[in-house]
Amino acid sequence: MKVSDIAGGSDVKIHACINKHNVVLMTEAIFGVESGLLVKPMEYFGRYMQFLEPSQVQIRNKRDGRVYNFMSTSITPVKTRYGNFHLIRCSSALDPENSRKSERFNIEKLGVFRINGNSATMKNCIVHDLSMRGMSLIVDNASKCKIGDQIDVTFRYDNTLHNYEVSAVIVRMFAVKNKPAIGCSISNMNVDLIGLLNNKKTEKYGTPEPEVKETERPAPDLNPEISQKQQILEVEEDIAKQLIPEKNSPKRVLNANPLDPSLLEHISSDEKTDKRRRREHLMAEQAKAIENLLDLRDV
Repeated sequence: MKVSDIAGGSDVKIHACINKHNVVLMTEAIFGVESGLLVKPMEYFGRYMQFLEPSQVQIRNKRDGRVYNFMSTSITPVKTRYGNFHLIRCSSALDPENSRKSERFNIEKLGVFRINGNSATMKNCIVHDLSMRGMSLIVDNASKCKIGDQIDVTFRYDNTLHNYEVSAVIVRMFAVKNKPAIGCSISNMNVDLIGLLNNKKTEKYGTPEPEVKETERPAPDLNPEISQKQQILEVEEDIAKQLIPEKNSPKRVLNANPLDPSLLEHISSDEKTDKRRRREHLMAEQAKAIENLLDLRDV
């Protein structure tokens, strides 16, 4: 997966260093373009920040709910016809965290499982816990399974003894109270299991109040009058017009200070502050007064 494949509206967290201080910057993805991921602009005391050195980035992809951690190649401000944004570039592929962060619910029910579709490998197990992304099973010592095996699990639950079936992939081996156990990843959660998890959640927390789900939050739309595909093409044209130094470019200037005016896009180092203007105006008036005094002395 490329960084440009991140869905619009995804939360973006950037761990950066400013003046030797570690800070965390929060922004939101707009959409992916050919050269990277366009995000909402980030300012520091009214100035656009720029990071030409690798930075740690964490994104929770709105499309699949997974968290992606990676090192960016550069994070630079870009100017488009829709305004100023930041562009996150990354040359490597993105991999999701290999962990199960969804809340787990204890099941502790006897079941059976088979390995790689072979009925001859049918073994008993205890379904230890279950979540929206995976499950863990306690198995016996005679079970010969390894990471990467596909397993089919069947167990009964509830007073109705409803039969639940699930297919999963073994991703880790561990122990529960000195008993061998396997952790499994579930790629396709069926309706029965979703209903079971909802019931377990209701038992634990009660009936939830209605709220807007993360997936219902609308993605940013720069121009509702045209399609997002056309918006991406227009933004890519605008980015192509801007000459942003790449890592190996001779024009690239290395500076540890991301707020150096010479490195910031859309900000000129020649711009004068109000304080500097007032000081120069005062000095000009004083010089003029001295010049007038010299003229009077000559008279």
